[in-house]
Amino acid sequence: MLTLFELAALILGVTAAASWINANTVKLPVAVGLMLVGLGFTAVALGIDRVMPAWGVADTFRTLQGQIDYPDLVLNFMLAYLLFAGALNVNLGALARRGWAAGILAIVGTVITAVLAAAGFWGVCHLIGYDMPVTWALVFGALISPTDPIAVLAMTRRTDLEPQLQAQLEGEALFNDGVAVVLFKAILAYAVGQGLGGDAGAVDLNAIAQHALIEALGGMAVGLVMAAIAVLILYAVEDWITETLISVATATLVYAVNLHFALSGPLGVVVAGLLMGSAWANRGLSSRARETIHPFWHVIDEGMNAVLFFLVGIKAIELKMEPAMVVLILAGPVIILIARWVSVALPGSALPLIGKKASLKLYNVLTWAGVRGGLSIAMVLSLPDNAEKPLIFAASLGVVVFSIVVQSMTMERLAIRTGYGSPRSKGEPTH
Repeated sequence: MLTLFELAALILGVTAAASWINANTVKLPVAVGLMLVGLGFTAVALGIDRVMPAWGVADTFRTLQGQIDYPDLVLNFMLAYLLFAGALNVNLGALARRGWAAGILAIVGTVITAVLAAAGFWGVCHLIGYDMPVTWALVFGALISPTDPIAVLAMTRRTDLEPQLQAQLEGEALFNDGVAVVLFKAILAYAVGQGLGGDAGAVDLNAIAQHALIEALGGMAVGLVMAAIAVLILYAVEDWITETLISVATATLVYAVNLHFALSGPLGVVVAGLLMGSAWANRGLSSRARETIHPFWHVIDEGMNAVLFFLVGIKAIELKMEPAMVVLILAGPVIILIARWVSVALPGSALPLIGKKASLKLYNVLTWAGVRGGLSIAMVLSLPDNAEKPLIFAASLGVVVFSIVVQSMTMERLAIRTGYGSPRSKGEPTH
């Protein structure tokens, strides 16, 4: 059994090695390359185990990665800094102009996606001969419904999208994960027979709505107040190191306070990051801090992204590649793409999502840009061990791998072909 420090050293060391392999061989964007390298490590371990089972390579690999508490690592640690870093670099003016549209997709679109994905997953499970309970199908729908902010922000940095479309995607991704986490927790509580008040009886939709509203609004309020206090402190400080530490402390405290009071940590740090990245906060920084804070958070963002997507890749070793699992891995992306398209088209038929007339091209671009990532995997791994968990994990992994490897890598070409993006300037960095 490794200590926490030894485990952290192992994860960082292997991730750095994987990043070096990617940078010097396949040379893909960090998220894509690290996930593929992680999947490659898994395939090699399984291959050695099949040829030389006495070596116990796969079992050793499973034991080591089994010591990683994925839900706690991602949901209670990494997500705080990844979301704060993402929000810090969002164009707040563009987001403010598209805020209502991003909000519609973040709330209405997420709920529609969750319901449709649950229905599709339930249907496929029955086709392969498994009687999936409706409640657990809804759990799958909730955890796979959000467009992952980490993956989407990484994609939009590599792709020259139209500013309104980019603001729409970034705003939706930053906020809909909080909506989905709240929805996921509520549905999971009923799925395991607990309910919000300890009652295992019928689902109380009113109780779910009230709980979700308090968690979401409370989390955002905490983020707004604490970030505003931090900005006022920045106006009284002239030391760039102290100013950088204040930004780190703000992200940490907002997330910790919200978790302690059962409020939405993700929504809290998003609001805090948006405020601390605003022009008001920027005026309170010293000249040296303006030069260092954003690069500092960029390193945090890229480093944690590398770790996260590599861990997603090696987590695949837990899957038993039975025919039913293969079907769910292949069906997962189809289910979520259909659900995403409908969740975009329904509100889009009534409201202009990016200030333009609704069109099939726009729906297709928004659907393809709905990248899923490590957040969904973290929620899967937080599920209690039962007969449904491996099936949900298989479908979720299929969606995430397809999203990161296929959707995010082809998004730029689709945006250019449909007129919602432009070719990247020669020599411009891709991430």
